[in-house]
Amino acid sequence: FSLQKKHIRQYDKEFLDFTKATPSMSVLEIGCGTGIFSRYLLEKEFTNVVCLDLDKRLASTLADLYPFEVVFEEAETYVSSISGKRTFDLIVLHDVLEHLQLEKGCSLFKALHSVLALGGRILMRVPNLSSPWGARLFYGTFDHVTAFSPDRIIEFAGLTDFKVIKIAGQKTGKRRKRLAANALQAILSRILPEHPKIWEANILALLEKKNS
Repeated sequence: FSLQKKHIRQYDKEFLDFTKATPSMSVLEIGCGTGIFSRYLLEKEFTNVVCLDLDKRLASTLADLYPFEVVFEEAETYVSSISGKRTFDLIVLHDVLEHLQLEKGCSLFKALHSVLALGGRILMRVPNLSSPWGARLFYGTFDHVTAFSPDRIIEFAGLTDFKVIKIAGQKTGKRRKRLAANALQAILSRILPEHPKIWEANILALLEKKNS
């Protein structure tokens, strides 16, 4: 579970560049898991961070995240407990929403309104079911219950009173493979009558409250 150089390069693009975040910002990570992204935030000298996960068995794995606050609780319960007391500039959900029923995901995002600071944003990453590569990820486990695509993310944002500021595919793999994939996708986009707007297996999206 150690932070490696490849993780730093990945999150430099997918977090710092994508959100324009700075270490002075407050961050809530929902579904922190084994803490790879949390350790990245430590590496980048963020200090005001809450790492939230439901699985208390991860306590020993996340014990090295000081000075971050590590909380083991259901997300909506935690949000309800701090509503009106604390806000965050950024809320991050990596590979979380696909594990929730649509109704649960909508309920969570509506609750997040109360803990977003003025101008605060949400960064989400989900498998891209409109892509054949994303479908492989989504159907790789029975734990995935709600499918997302670029259009569905926009619809989901509307259902929860958010707007999509930015959306993009997650670039992975070595440069040579990415170039080959781009070439193949360009050809397929030309010859297929229907093709994905985004070919990458995962989608990144940055959301903001509509009334911000």
